[in-house]
Amino acid sequence: MNTHVWALVMMLIASLAGLFVIVSITEPRIPPLEWTRQLGPSGSVNIDSLVGTDDGFALLSGMTAGGVVLWWSSDGSSWSSQTLQGAPSQLAPLDNGLLAYSVRIGRTLESVGDQWLEAEDNLVFPDEVRSRQGSGRPSLVDTRHGLVTLSLYGDVWWSQDGATYDLVVADPAWGSGSEVDLAFDSVCRPPTRISPDVPPMVETESGLVALVSSNPAEPFGIWPVCEPEVWFSEDGSTWTGSGAILGDGAYVYNLAWRQGRYTAVGGFEIGTPAVWTSTDGIDWEPIGTFASVADADLYTVDAGPAGWVILGRDSQVSGTVGWTSLDGLCWLPLPSPVSGSDSAVTTEHILIVDRTTYPEVWRGAVTGGSGSC
Repeated sequence: MNTHVWALVMMLIASLAGLFVIVSITEPRIPPLEWTRQLGPSGSVNIDSLVGTDDGFALLSGMTAGGVVLWWSSDGSSWSSQTLQGAPSQLAPLDNGLLAYSVRIGRTLESVGDQWLEAEDNLVFPDEVRSRQGSGRPSLVDTRHGLVTLSLYGDVWWSQDGATYDLVVADPAWGSGSEVDLAFDSVCRPPTRISPDVPPMVETESGLVALVSSNPAEPFGIWPVCEPEVWFSEDGSTWTGSGAILGDGAYVYNLAWRQGRYTAVGGFEIGTPAVWTSTDGIDWEPIGTFASVADADLYTVDAGPAGWVILGRDSQVSGTVGWTSLDGLCWLPLPSPVSGSDSAVTTEHILIVDRTTYPEVWRGAVTGGSGSC
């Protein structure tokens, strides 16, 4: 081929290649959630508890001149409210409603029309539970078999009807006739050692799963749990240890379950956060997304039909950090300036709330996008 002709051919190919680059179209990446800032419910102050319900969201605001106020919303945007009897400080979702409770008593709530009706009979915790809990709050896990009450100092009480309770875990024994009796030489060094009301426990399709410290001298209620072992129960009354652990030196603050997947949040030593996932509660794998995250303390993980959310705090500066996921595997950081310390997940929305005097609410709506990992 003539040299000049060959040169013209090469120029034509280069031009076509350039044209191809110019006219090619890349599909825009759709984020999985669209976030909007909402003002907190009008008049709400000092949020005490936020939960997702079958119909949307519910939260309690702190004591006001009119008493404790229950707020609810179908989408986290517009809110309705009513005053509750007594002085409940915590909400727990039930199969057919809510339970509003305090240290001593609780009352079930049923949604009827545009109001929540309070049951006439109170749920009263045993004197032994109340005396052990001191100034802390009780914690309840509603199950298909009854209610599990978690004492602040390690005891677990089980009730089939909410009226009478049986002690099924007595610090430091775990389960009927069972004791954690393991040699313990731990390198677990969590950044904080505090004792709130909810140790890691979740309800699954087959029963209950709890994370229990492998240190026989450490009560169940101490948070986070150091080098936890996974324990299982089909009914909330009888528990069996599995021997499964998450690693030497691991500590766990919180646990969630959704559609066959467990997610636990915690870390190794100070400033080394970690997130683990499992499909059976026995074999756990760290999620690589968080391997490069430094100086964050991951405290909470919540799950629901719309996805997953992890929240924590930056240990170097004042502020919160967070990630969301649609499947519990692909995690994306919250976009700036979305932040908060409490979250709840429903069918189409994720709500993140900052517990301040006048709370700021961030509402994430599912867009149909998948994000990217």
